[in-house]
Amino acid sequence: MAFVTLCPQCQTGFSVQPEHFSTADGWVRCSRCAHVFQIDQHLFEMDDPKPAPELVQPLSRPTASSADTPLSVSEPASHGWAGFWLGLMLLVLACQWAVHQRHAIAGRVPELFPLLQWLCHPVSCDVHLPMDPDQVSLESSSFKKAGEHAFVFEGVVKNLGDSVLTPPALELTLNADGRDVVRKVIMPSELGLTEPLRPRGNHAFFLSFKLEPSLSPTIDGYKALLFYP
Repeated sequence: MAFVTLCPQCQTGFSVQPEHFSTADGWVRCSRCAHVFQIDQHLFEMDDPKPAPELVQPLSRPTASSADTPLSVSEPASHGWAGFWLGLMLLVLACQWAVHQRHAIAGRVPELFPLLQWLCHPVSCDVHLPMDPDQVSLESSSFKKAGEHAFVFEGVVKNLGDSVLTPPALELTLNADGRDVVRKVIMPSELGLTEPLRPRGNHAFFLSFKLEPSLSPTIDGYKALLFYP
């Protein structure tokens, strides 16, 4: 007949030796979790026990003054707070990255624009769609006379990239005898570009205007350039 005791803290079974009963009034320390308990309160018999781990050691016999004092047992350190702070740190780093890349993110995922504005509020930064002059192109443009001193300028603004872009402005320069005689800046709203430029999207525009009578007969060419003010 053999005796086995069960640790009430971690439920690990241990074989019991006779000296455990006589030493420290049967108080022992679990070798698995270091919990302190009394053998005879968690004891049972086994006819053919399987080998069980030994207890670390019986406790030293307590003195009369300390017998009624509860034993102080150290609990295993919890990793819960460590995980919490790690997660919080990663969240802060993600927010910092999002603020730094806010314009590119807004262009790729416009739906996140309100969230990016909210992240920027504490640090007083602004959010706008990307402004990339290399990704906008003026295509199929033409400049022609439409009446006495009247001209028409038309074309297509194209987004060459994969991100939503801020609409550009346009600089129109008119030439006479190889010289620049008129330069006009046309803002996006005048081109009808009131919405962001969608990826690979096109926007056609049509402008009509008049020139001074002294200039209109001499106009023989033009230059047009998209830019961001």
